[in-house]
Amino acid sequence: MHRAFCATSFFRYLVSVKLTDETYVMDHRIYSEGSVGLMSRSATNSYETVNEMTKNGIGQSTCVGVGGDVIPGTSFVKLLPMFEEDEQTEAVVLIGEIGGTDEETAASYIKNHMKKPVIAYIAGRHAPKGKVMGHAGAIVGADGAGSAESKIDILTAAGVHIADSPDEIVELLKQVL
Repeated sequence: MHRAFCATSFFRYLVSVKLTDETYVMDHRIYSEGSVGLMSRSATNSYETVNEMTKNGIGQSTCVGVGGDVIPGTSFVKLLPMFEEDEQTEAVVLIGEIGGTDEETAASYIKNHMKKPVIAYIAGRHAPKGKVMGHAGAIVGADGAGSAESKIDILTAAGVHIADSPDEIVELLKQVL
């Protein structure tokens, strides 16, 4: 069963919900049934990654848009156990971004509980220090918490495969599947 959800702020709805005869929340045609669970704080990176996965013959078991706002719809650490328990999911893609500490919290769970391979891409690694970027969730702490470097270091230490670019996600998936 192919599932695709978006949980931004307080709303959760099917990605492929048809709003009118020609309008969808996200283009359902880029999704394909498969064995990779995907969760993302970035809608753009999510559908770009799903599109590349599908073009390369890698389908999705479940896709969840976590949301990147200060008050997200859910969190990576709440979703990881579901992916670990899901029989259809063989690998997980985590797409994070600068700001907040959700990825750092997820790293601890991954290290201690995940047996399935996890691949992560962290957007914003080239954002200038001290500059407010994007939405309210993209706030990096003065101590460096929430920075791309912090997230990548902690995820790497947890055994996560790190993609240096969105394009590399598909290549890493081919290696672990």
